[in-house]
Amino acid sequence: MSGAILLVHLVGLALALGAAAVKTSLLLGCRGDPSLAPAYIRVARPVTRLVLAGLALLVLSGAAWLVLGRPFTPLLIAKIGLVAGVFVIGPVIDRAVEPAFVRLAPAAGTAASPEFGRILRRYLGLELAATGLMGAVTFLGVIV
Repeated sequence: MSGAILLVHLVGLALALGAAAVKTSLLLGCRGDPSLAPAYIRVARPVTRLVLAGLALLVLSGAAWLVLGRPFTPLLIAKIGLVAGVFVIGPVIDRAVEPAFVRLAPAAGTAASPEFGRILRRYLGLELAATGLMGAVTFLGVIV
């Protein structure tokens, strides 16, 4: 049973962290070339679904380990706190920042507005924070 839970946890990790890294990398590309924003917008939703699927697998498998009696250590509590941070940042990105990014994205062949530059920086900062938190959770998972 523990092996199956580990496998689910690792698949969730690969999906969540991998897709988050893809989103962040693509946003970095938009920072260098705002004309890439329409391409980013086309792939953002499917990539976000992969992040969410991975997070769901991580939370479910983590909860299974707790049900099976995994002890609460200070590192595990820190890991849970970092995961909570991801769940706070995620809705801010999805409900506020990403829609503004989509609304302000320059049309093909037009220059990016200063407002787009500001929302892109905010979006990128939040994506970097969320991806960084997932990376920190991964690091703690290796040492816990």
